[in-house]
Amino acid sequence: MKRSFKTRILMPVIFLLLGALPVAAVDRPFALNGTGSAVLITNEAGELIGANVTASGTATHLGLWTTTGRVIYITVDGVTRSHGEATITAANGDKLDVVVEGTLDLNTGTDHGTFSFIGGTGRFQGASGSADFVVALNPITGGFELTLVGNIDY
Repeated sequence: MKRSFKTRILMPVIFLLLGALPVAAVDRPFALNGTGSAVLITNEAGELIGANVTASGTATHLGLWTTTGRVIYITVDGVTRSHGEATITAANGDKLDVVVEGTLDLNTGTDHGTFSFIGGTGRFQGASGSADFVVALNPITGGFELTLVGNIDY
């Protein structure tokens, strides 16, 4: 009888303790597609030096999403590098912060590289991982198409 009583007390305590453990991040496949517009920024010589971007689309783990961000372009020895930061807002309002590193081909308007996930809010707090991206930019209209494929931990 004493043994049965101790077991009935011990089991709920174990379940409560297990429930209090933090949930570990899980590596998940990630894909994103969307379109947007870029307000291109040029210097006095007419060279592209940056862009303010807005975009929207659909993505795994986000549903419908929107984003705003800024990209800076630096050309060294004929190679144009892109660096930027953005916050992607999921359908439920959770935010996913990203850092963008890429290479822009000024002849084709194609930028490609990596989005690195660096945290956010809600379920994306502490998010990590990365996705390869391709942006097809129309330099005349500022419109672009964006595709990402990679993995995210949250």
